[in-house]
Amino acid sequence: MSVVIGNIISLLASALMTYSGYIKSKGKFLIVQIVQMSLSALSNFILGGITGTIINLVNIIRNVLCYKNKLNKYSIILILTLSISLSLYFNNLNFIGLLPLLSTILYTTLMNIKDIKKFKYLTITTMLLWLIYDICIMNYVSALFDLLTIGSNSIAIYQLKNIAKK
Repeated sequence: MSVVIGNIISLLASALMTYSGYIKSKGKFLIVQIVQMSLSALSNFILGGITGTIINLVNIIRNVLCYKNKLNKYSIILILTLSISLSLYFNNLNFIGLLPLLSTILYTTLMNIKDIKKFKYLTITTMLLWLIYDICIMNYVSALFDLLTIGSNSIAIYQLKNIAKK
């Protein structure tokens, strides 16, 4: 029953994640991600993905700071330290449990990218790591939507390239 409930909550989170791929404004993208991460944290918790829960909760703080232009090298170090220490301590899935951590390290260190196309590439890379993790914790809805988010970000990159040519 927990797999069903976790996947239903994941459906709501995943719909927001996919929608965020079409957003061309970084600020709006971050707001939608904050809501999505809250639902993802709950879904991961229900499905037994403790490191996924931790990473989503810490990443909410990171995205709020980024949205308010308060994400600096000191807050990044604090966020990464918190993410690393909590994930390593509570990891219950060996190497697979480290994939959300690797994703957040990449995303947190590179999320201040000003170029929206590069930001979309970063999103694609981190979603690949989450895809593997989601399959392993039986978060099938999220895994499907990870693929859709990768696709929607790819489409947005293509559209942004065409706009730049005009």
